[in-house]
Amino acid sequence: MTAQTLPDNPDFCFVPSYDVETDVQQIHIVIEGLAGHIPTALIALDLDDALVIADKLNRRLGLDREAWTAMAAVSMRAEDDDPEGGAWH
Repeated sequence: MTAQTLPDNPDFCFVPSYDVETDVQQIHIVIEGLAGHIPTALIALDLDDALVIADKLNRRLGLDREAWTAMAAVSMRAEDDDPEGGAWH
């Protein structure tokens, strides 16, 4: 991702990592229209706590859980279509 590919006013949401290898969940940012995610320094000790954090952050953006999970699902599907895609670091 570069400054040229980032929309001027991106719609975004916060999502848990859903990492199955560990109980610690990193919170990620998903940008609508772009595949993948951007990791943050925010973590939760389990998925339930991560969902609470994501709900609180997304509520400030005007997104309920249904809206932000839908945005995340689109991003994950786009990432699956791009074998070279993945997290943006």
